[in-house]
Amino acid sequence: MIRALRRRHRVIWTVLFPILAVLLAAAILLRPEPPLVEALPEAREYASDHVEAGAQDETEPSRNEDP
Repeated sequence: MIRALRRRHRVIWTVLFPILAVLLAAAILLRPEPPLVEALPEAREYASDHVEAGAQDETEPSRNEDP
């Protein structure tokens, strides 16, 4: 490597390394907190029964079908 380039390379890394180290530490410290709840709670049984009871009757025409 050319001597002038070697010196420039060493100076650049001498300045760049501490900046990158500080940025890495800041990124690690500023990570978002983990969620308080691991997963959403399960739906209750009566919720699915209520939806089925409110479904359209087969004798009624569907709004999605063509007339």
